[in-house]
Amino acid sequence: MDNVNQAKVLVVDDSETNRLLLSFILEELEFDCDVADNGEKAVELALEFDYVAVFMDLNMPVMSGLEATEVLRNINFETLIFACSAEDNPKKIDSLLESGFNGFVTKPIEPEDIRDILNKHGVNSTLLPSADNDSYQKKLDQLGNRFVNNLPVMIGKIEHSLNNNTVSELKRIAHKLKGTASQFGFENIAIIGRNIESAINKNKLPVALEKAEFLLTELKRIEKQNNNWQ
Repeated sequence: MDNVNQAKVLVVDDSETNRLLLSFILEELEFDCDVADNGEKAVELALEFDYVAVFMDLNMPVMSGLEATEVLRNINFETLIFACSAEDNPKKIDSLLESGFNGFVTKPIEPEDIRDILNKHGVNSTLLPSADNDSYQKKLDQLGNRFVNNLPVMIGKIEHSLNNNTVSELKRIAHKLKGTASQFGFENIAIIGRNIESAINKNKLPVALEKAEFLLTELKRIEKQNNNWQ
């Protein structure tokens, strides 16, 4: 289908891998996608173009997804905005829905969840990428490789946060891994990320730091394994 005739959606996430993944799913559902890597850019694009929906990550630099949504709602922006997050606290999710979001999509993101939430809000999307589809699986494999190839950067950020005692950065990284790693088959990494975030939320910093060291060990093991395969 020609992009000119496709409904447009906006994907907002500071992770390039997440942007590519969600855009790919939406394109398989026959939508045309624009992307932004922070809330400030999202606001600019949302006010410039006609979107049927915005998929908004929450934890981003410059301007968070929640801040961007509040800005848009305060100027009577009525387009659907869906929060995309690995958040699993029901009270926090309810709070998001009370803050201007129309719905919530849990990370790791599944194609069925995207289709269903769009259909629920009157945006028709009936096609669904199949796991048996060679091109679909090939794309997922490519994104998985991108995730692995980006591990040195991730490892560097974790080491920097530990060396400089920047707990907020460690929490942000853990949250991202919690929502992304299992998407590409690294369930153990996602669990460690979830445990680090939980420990920080409970002010159990020594536990969080211990788990962060274990996370580093696991990521370096995967990185070394990947290098041996190349």
